[in-house]
Amino acid sequence: MDDFEIENILNMSDDDVYSTDEFSEFDDTDADEDYFPEGIEHLQNNSESEASITDEIATISRQQIQSDQVSTPNASINIQQINQNVAIWGTINTTVNYSNFAYNSTRETVGINPDIYETMHGGSPWEFLSLFLDNEVFNLIVTETNRYAGQLLSTPLRRHSRLNAWKETNAAEIKQFLGIIMWMGLEHLPTIQNYWAKKGIYSSKISKYMKVKRFELLLRTFHVSNNHECPPGDRLFKVRGLVDLLVSKYKRAYIPEESLCIDESVIPFIGRLSFRQYLKNKRHRYGVKIFKLCVHDGFTVDFRIYAGKEAVQGLEVSTKIVMELTHEYLNFGRTIYTDNWYTSVNLAHKLLEQNTHLVGTLRANRKQNPKDVVQKKLKKGQVIAQQSDRGIVVLKWKDKRDVLMLSTKHSDTMIETINKRGQTTKKPEIVIDYNKGKALVDICDQRSSYHSPLRKSMKWYRKVAIEIILSTSVLNAMCLYNKVNKTKIGITEFKEMLVKDMCGVYEETNKEEVEHKLSKSGKRTRCVKCYDEMVKQGGRKHAQRITKQSNYWCAACQKVYCIECFFDDHRVRAK
Repeated sequence: MDDFEIENILNMSDDDVYSTDEFSEFDDTDADEDYFPEGIEHLQNNSESEASITDEIATISRQQIQSDQVSTPNASINIQQINQNVAIWGTINTTVNYSNFAYNSTRETVGINPDIYETMHGGSPWEFLSLFLDNEVFNLIVTETNRYAGQLLSTPLRRHSRLNAWKETNAAEIKQFLGIIMWMGLEHLPTIQNYWAKKGIYSSKISKYMKVKRFELLLRTFHVSNNHECPPGDRLFKVRGLVDLLVSKYKRAYIPEESLCIDESVIPFIGRLSFRQYLKNKRHRYGVKIFKLCVHDGFTVDFRIYAGKEAVQGLEVSTKIVMELTHEYLNFGRTIYTDNWYTSVNLAHKLLEQNTHLVGTLRANRKQNPKDVVQKKLKKGQVIAQQSDRGIVVLKWKDKRDVLMLSTKHSDTMIETINKRGQTTKKPEIVIDYNKGKALVDICDQRSSYHSPLRKSMKWYRKVAIEIILSTSVLNAMCLYNKVNKTKIGITEFKEMLVKDMCGVYEETNKEEVEHKLSKSGKRTRCVKCYDEMVKQGGRKHAQRITKQSNYWCAACQKVYCIECFFDDHRVRAK
């Protein structure tokens, strides 16, 4: 094609250009909005007519346009937008290391907070749960429950209303109240009244610890926020204070290691609620959706309640959720595992910019997916994969059905495994690692389904609060308990021990109390009470640096104290 012919084409309208036989094969209706051919990257609007394109286009030969390909040192790739967030796909090149970042290159402390190992060894389940349900949480519940009861009492009541008998609650009673709710999950009966039944086939010992009318009154007034301070349009105000408080304690107790997993869970709720969700693949299809960030052994580090209104122009909701949940843990070389609702090439680009890997299942209709991989028909056991110019691998593997995966740290390597029948089969390494990483959330969901404390309710905030307090916090406490004490106690036994502590069952069985007195230990470590005070003043690192150490401990409490803190903490017992 000579210069005269090129000039004629450039002067033609869009309709004339694409009506010719030579250009009829090009259809960019599925391309990105910002798509520009190579060599004209300075243009800002791809909808401009061809007549506005400068003579720069003339440097692209007709053969390159028709084949829509350019040669590169590594592979044959399609012409794409010259943009760092657009993938250019080619064959896999294992000799090139696209991600030059390493996990924890600064050798920082990860996993369970070292102070928990030092101060909590030999602690009881309740002491581990108290790391989360401490005085700050109980004071919040007590204050707002009493406040809400007062607000109800200020309204006209019926003559025989249960609220007329209201008396202000305290932390000890709330602790017992929550223990009874957990007890009900272990010993499930049809209705609340059945737990206090004196006749019939039902029998329970709960009536020894709280009267039914008081329990129902506490259940009626249970609150964690001040309704009068709710700003307009804030859908999560009723639980926001509790959620933020507990999440900060989760993060303080556990620093994520290399693997992180994000997935959604559902708190069942079928009442009227503007942000109630329907998830067809969940056991409870209707309810409040929660996005969880989990680490080793199912420990929940962070979570967010989905209340709608998450959309941001130019950014997918799924990508926004991932970036917000993990923003504190980026630039560390970690790996994030997600399912196909979150995974995309765009998310992989954003995480690679933050020195973080992404591994997950992938939906076939995601933008920027390599069509050669997605559309390929495979037989069972076959694999096809392509790699982008930034090291993103998209792999398709035929098992019982097509499995589409994305990874920024794997190639198309196949590994021999033994299936349930004892047969040797080959699986992609991506799939094997993904199954291990995704199990972090699956373990959490499985354990939380055992002996759930949730019951039918028309108050969504109460269900969410109880789920966070008596499910997520309990599972996190059990994870710490097993790690620190090097045990493998199950969730049922762990909850039974918690119920005994929270409801005061030990007062009947253990009549002989262990004497609280100071004795010397062989190891010198930080005073428990001093450390808690220093954490409140300046955080964990501040407390580690200046908290004084002691070699005295209380045999009954199984805690290390300095002499001053021991007598201060045991003043009531001394009297």
